[in-house]
Amino acid sequence: MRPWLALAALLPAAALAQPKGDPDWPCVQRLVPVVAAGALWPEAGEGDWHAEPEVAALARRLAPRGVAEAEGLAAIEGFAAPLGPDQRRRLLPLAFAGLLEETNAQRGQVIEQLRRFARRQRDLAERVRGLEAEQRAAPTAAQEELTQRHFFAAKAYSDAERTLRYACEAPVRLEARLGAWTRALRAALPGE
Repeated sequence: MRPWLALAALLPAAALAQPKGDPDWPCVQRLVPVVAAGALWPEAGEGDWHAEPEVAALARRLAPRGVAEAEGLAAIEGFAAPLGPDQRRRLLPLAFAGLLEETNAQRGQVIEQLRRFARRQRDLAERVRGLEAEQRAAPTAAQEELTQRHFFAAKAYSDAERTLRYACEAPVRLEARLGAWTRALRAALPGE
């Protein structure tokens, strides 16, 4: 079997993995653009988390993707420990609101990167298909160069597909981390 035909068989499978609602969403996971507060904390408090400097500092400190779940849990514990019961009832829901907003901002950036990646992959798949057509129609003298060009384009596509599987987990990891932090905030509430 010619190497370019093997890749051609893979290209339609990648297209089938995309949900019909958004052709730029390349992941198997369902696209959820924004995590809703009610999904994690139905009775979240009122107020502006930006207006509380300690809450804002906590939310911004924990929001970056590189912050590990355990690091965030320790920071939440350190934040809640000195607070009295009334302060906890007021500030912990605000901390949740801040973490939710900041996490949604991080997720939004990741989702947009994944969409751009999907568009590039689609363009690359078209390029591979075009090279396959050129190879079939080209005279024998041009076959070697076209075979090399096709090989490198197909390799770039395959390498990117392997990366995509890992990249699609980024929004899921952000959601899981937010869930753990939400559970820690709720556990620190008086009476919980």
